[in-house]
Amino acid sequence: MFHDEEHARACGLPEDTLVLPPASPDQRIIYTVMECQPLFDSCDMTITEWVQIAQIIERHYEQYHGFVVIHGTDTMAFAASVLSFVLENLQKTVILTGAQVPIHELWNDGRENLLGALLMAGQYVIPEVCLFFQNQLFRGTRVTKVDTRRFAAFCSPNLPPLAVLGAEVTINRELVRKVRAEGPLVVHRSMEHDVGLLRLYPGIQATLVRAFLQPPLKGVVMETFGSGNGPTKADLLRELQEAAERGLLILNCTHCLRGTVTSDYASSMATAGAGIVPGFDMMSEAALAKLSFVLGQPGLSLDDRKELLVRDLRGEMTLPRAEERRPSRQSGTLGLRVAQLLSLRQETDAVRDALTPSLACAAAHAGDLEALQTLAELASECHWAPAGSRGLPVGPGAGGCWDGAVQAEAAGDLEVVTLLQSLQGGADVLAPGPEVLPVV
Repeated sequence: MFHDEEHARACGLPEDTLVLPPASPDQRIIYTVMECQPLFDSCDMTITEWVQIAQIIERHYEQYHGFVVIHGTDTMAFAASVLSFVLENLQKTVILTGAQVPIHELWNDGRENLLGALLMAGQYVIPEVCLFFQNQLFRGTRVTKVDTRRFAAFCSPNLPPLAVLGAEVTINRELVRKVRAEGPLVVHRSMEHDVGLLRLYPGIQATLVRAFLQPPLKGVVMETFGSGNGPTKADLLRELQEAAERGLLILNCTHCLRGTVTSDYASSMATAGAGIVPGFDMMSEAALAKLSFVLGQPGLSLDDRKELLVRDLRGEMTLPRAEERRPSRQSGTLGLRVAQLLSLRQETDAVRDALTPSLACAAAHAGDLEALQTLAELASECHWAPAGSRGLPVGPGAGGCWDGAVQAEAAGDLEVVTLLQSLQGGADVLAPGPEVLPVV
């Protein structure tokens, strides 16, 4: 099934090279097998071993069109997520597969899984780290193990399979990530190991949370209830807030198999610290890998790392439209800092007048209410009025006015629109647009 010895001899292939029977009349898949030494039980695998696998792929990247990694099922979802972040600018197919029942058993799932992975890696260009199991090809950052014995051991709760094998191969091409840049494969070796997983449960004690959040821990995936809720006890919230204030990255993911952490989860969890970052619909395996990757990047500030966590880097999350449009609602302090700077020096009047309209547009677009308020007060105090503008007055009786572009940038954001209305004494600025509607 896995080697056409007669064809290999006829073609003069090396002894360590195997060839499948014809996949089609004019196509065969030729492959070689490399064995890691020593062999590991998958339960003993760590980030170190997964980076080593990535380095093997890197060394042989130009020799092959695709790669299949045979891995134990217990930690295969973790491996797929870590490899997804370690391998950047991937332009070839990398597939992890394995078996619930060992391949040497008479009745097993290993043969079909390995054959399917070889066919997919050899015939299709899907430039991602994937996991193939039970005739389905999943994105590596979207998969989790859901069964200990059934052959359908893995699923991708929040994203359909990239491909399904049956009588025909069905590729969901609209889901396959496009190659975003040309250039060499990059292997990120500096992954942070000091990350952890904290699952909240009813009645969890603040003392246990405090003990868990101590150094050397640098980042934690916190599994919360439902759409991102957690206990509201003051002592527990205080522990989370103190951890966030000392720079610990906390990524909020849901216990639930399907669904997402929403931006309107309980305000008590939000105020437990601006360091609590929503993980949206990420699997915990992907969230841990992403934390390790982000914390391993050198030269980044805490805000930079938070910004990376809420960006979709490897197809690991689905961003709500509002979050895609306004990613810096909670962490965008640049506009506020520049606004405060502009108010300090009287000799910068000309620069201030030139920058304020653009900053106002940026603040409205980002939903940065604090920066918008500061800019509004600055414009009122300085009687700023762009030449030729037909803007609306800011504040009762103010001499300044806002350019219409600011109003356009605010379209669809109820809070920004409300702020602009209050600044001009309640007049209608702009009705919420169709792009983002308030949640009822």
